[in-house]
Amino acid sequence: MSALSENAEAIAGVVWILVVDKDQLFLLPGAFPDPAIGSGSFHCIDCARIEGLLSYQPSLRTQIDVHYIPHARPRVELVALLGESYQNCPTLVVASGRRASALLERSSVTGRLHCTGADAVTAYLVAVYGVSSPHP
Repeated sequence: MSALSENAEAIAGVVWILVVDKDQLFLLPGAFPDPAIGSGSFHCIDCARIEGLLSYQPSLRTQIDVHYIPHARPRVELVALLGESYQNCPTLVVASGRRASALLERSSVTGRLHCTGADAVTAYLVAVYGVSSPHP
């Protein structure tokens, strides 16, 4: 169980404690329904790219906490950490105490640092954790 999960308390869903000691990566599962699009299951292309990077760099899973959250909104974990307008995946929420950088955005609601999208998350993981860079 991750540090974030251990500090979470269930109250009509999940309430996430805003002080975290590891970076938190939020991904959609590998297959999910989306009735608004049609029948069958779907996957998020950006999440699949990050999942591939995690398979290439398995040590990352020990350095960050990875959470798979439902496709349906609201995505309560992200809303609690960043605010209602910050629900895209993949999103990496930076550990408390890390310094701001050009790679990160600050939530206007909670002040938490984060990056969103496969390109931004990959750039952060390369810079902070030293994983291999994407080939141009």
